Amino acid sequence: MKRKLQTARAFSLHDWWTLAQSWLWLLVVDLALRVLPFPRVQAFAAPPVQSTRDPIPPAAIQRLRRFVDIAARHHLYPMTCLRQSLVLQRMLCARGVDARLRIGVRKDAGALEAHAWVEYGRTPNGEQATVEERFAPLTAVEANG
Repeated sequence: MKRKLQTARAFSLHDWWTLAQSWLWLLVVDLALRVLPFPRVQAFAAPPVQSTRDPIPPAAIQRLRRFVDIAARHHLYPMTCLRQSLVLQRMLCARGVDARLRIGVRKDAGALEAHAWVEYGRTPNGEQATVEERFAPLTAVEANG
């Protein structure tokens, strides 16, 4: 508990704003997935990327991922990897990063399991490099079909 308080105190105002945005986007995406067809939610999560003059450093991308993770852990109810990935994709695209949603499946003890993650530059964000070995990726999910 003490460590969590120290971490929270270390957050800047910008960090708190990013955390609040993550929390709200998780709620919006969750509600959208409940009432809209997936292609519409995906199109919303992957707006056209606005080119930026300065590329975002990988450390900033990982920090954004961390805020989405924190918001998901402290939400009203559990947020799945799909919801987290859609939010991360939305936030990265808004910052000029060409992020792609990936969904993979596997069979484990006779049960079908699925997992969603975000890639940019062919690198899984916040995932082990072996994620594609553990989950057979479906065709990359494109926002426009």
